[in-house]
Amino acid sequence: MTDLSDKVVLVTGSSRGLGKGMACGLARHGASVVVHYLQNREAAEQTGEEISKIGREPLIVQADVRQWQQVQSLIDKVIRFYGRIDVMVNNVGAFLQSSLADLDIESWHNLLDSNLNSAFYCCKAVLPYMREQKWGRIINIAVANADRIHAYQRITAYAIAKTAVLILTRSFAVEEAKSGITVNAISPGFMDNGGISEQEKTRQSLMVPQKRLGTVDDLLPVICALIDDRSRYVTGSNTVVSGGWGL
Repeated sequence: MTDLSDKVVLVTGSSRGLGKGMACGLARHGASVVVHYLQNREAAEQTGEEISKIGREPLIVQADVRQWQQVQSLIDKVIRFYGRIDVMVNNVGAFLQSSLADLDIESWHNLLDSNLNSAFYCCKAVLPYMREQKWGRIINIAVANADRIHAYQRITAYAIAKTAVLILTRSFAVEEAKSGITVNAISPGFMDNGGISEQEKTRQSLMVPQKRLGTVDDLLPVICALIDDRSRYVTGSNTVVSGGWGL
């Protein structure tokens, strides 16, 4: 079991869903966890209570990570509270299905801001502190199949953003390799995030070779492996966690 007792971890969008599962899972490994939320303070506090029961006292912070100034404020609060930041998991990412012709301009910008710009802002904000420590782990959440250039019906903007996240990941990985910072991506497939109906779960499961949706327990071993000191030579990678979907 990876020991993260000396690590401060920020998971964006960790008040609910897979982000919550990541935050709680990393706390069970001993990490000091920052619970981030946009609007639902109650959900964030519930996540915080679960982490407290694990034996770790979390920092709960509100921020719109689509806004550079708010990202700066978020990271400043983490540094003031903990004095450091070791692991940045960029999990936030809006999802919307629509044809390109019907997609309104506001939704287009929101999909790019939420999935791509937020990851860039968070990476940029934590790098000075990780460079000073000469140690850091950045993990960007993309999506299975985003490494292929082809048509994406009804999720074009989302797919464009996630493909760009992979380019961002590799570019930061090369730039920061000499600083003791690794930058990697994890690309999930169909996941059970707690927000879909049983009927939709069944429909999606049939498209997965393993015939089930992924869970946070499928993601956590990969996250922990990328954080581990023994993975210091792994950077710029993209690990697909999809049960065989999208291959």
